[in-house]
Amino acid sequence: MEFSKKWNYDYDTKCECSDDDRCGCTFPNNMTRGFIPDYPAQNANASICKPVLVGQQAFNFSAPAVFADGSTNDLFNFFDYIADSYALLIFYLADFSAVCPLEITSFNQAYTEFTKRDVKVVAVSVDSLPAHIAWRKLSFAEGGIGQVSFPLVSDLSKIICAEYGVLRPDGMAQRSTFLIDRNYTIRYQAVYDHKIERSVEETLRITDRLIALDNSECKGFQCWNKSNKPAVLETSKHL
Repeated sequence: MEFSKKWNYDYDTKCECSDDDRCGCTFPNNMTRGFIPDYPAQNANASICKPVLVGQQAFNFSAPAVFADGSTNDLFNFFDYIADSYALLIFYLADFSAVCPLEITSFNQAYTEFTKRDVKVVAVSVDSLPAHIAWRKLSFAEGGIGQVSFPLVSDLSKIICAEYGVLRPDGMAQRSTFLIDRNYTIRYQAVYDHKIERSVEETLRITDRLIALDNSECKGFQCWNKSNKPAVLETSKHL
């Protein structure tokens, strides 16, 4: 996909959605699909388009990433990494922020639970790769996340956030989660206020329900009781 330049749009003029749009959005008229937004300072609180992507093909991307062992790859490819597995794509606001270290370390504590389910976890923010590396070098007590077991992707271009509809007006990623199946189809999407932390247990519950349905282990409400009893995780001492 070709991405447009950062044009100066008339942000006071709202678009009239057409068949080319993904949803009823508040982007400006004549917006190019996949453009990189350049929000004027005076419109810092302007709305952004957050489409419902459940049932659609996930967006593949190649971007810099740091891995569990500290190695890096400037062309980390999302689809190549998840291959035939399920994927949990986590967007978070920023490195060295208040809530994000707790969230990332909580998902890291549950990493073995996700791997048991053949789910590969990937976290994304708009921070640079050096920032990710520095954040991993600090312990939780120091405001870092330590050596987490899943890749941290750098979306400096903001293209990934824009494609998944989670780019905030201030240029950061909205706290959000996507569960993607083996066919690269988005099956679950959750977007949160930046002050609300995610529940790892709820994410596991949704994952168990989805996998059970895909494996024809149960149908409809037959999964209800099972899906409301997620794996019990050891509560983080930081909570």
